[in-house]
Amino acid sequence: MSNETVKESSVVNRDVQQVADGQSTYPTWGILLFLVGFFLVLKFFIYIKDPKRDGK
Repeated sequence: MSNETVKESSVVNRDVQQVADGQSTYPTWGILLFLVGFFLVLKFFIYIKDPKRDGK
């Protein structure tokens, strides 16, 4: 006698729909790379060097 039970996966769903035409798709690593670059540029534009405040 077998005690195996079949469980439906909570990760993979058969009802997943494809991305509609006209919608943009980007890989996750591309989005992360863009965000890191964007925040670095933003940081350099916002940060103002002030000798009176450096090191405090």
